[in-house]
Amino acid sequence: PAAPPAPGARRPPLVPLFVLGFLALVLVRTWLPVPPAMLEAASVAQTALLAMALFALGSGIRLGELARTGGRALAVGLASWALIAGLALAAVHLS
Repeated sequence: PAAPPAPGARRPPLVPLFVLGFLALVLVRTWLPVPPAMLEAASVAQTALLAMALFALGSGIRLGELARTGGRALAVGLASWALIAGLALAAVHLS
């Protein structure tokens, strides 16, 4: 079981702010006309932000620690990657 929070510690929000922002933008895109130039800018921003997020995720990996965890962690990671890639490929072929 997790340790109880320290007295006076702030609790995390029930719903993360990025989720609320995502839902707000979904509603805007659904109900309001959005100019094509704004959609193109959003597409470029999406690609850049995704690249930054993946870089940040990857830069947090320490190869030495990964090697010490053994082959099991690597096998789980590869299996997860293969499953996600397979599901994405199936979704592309079904659409």
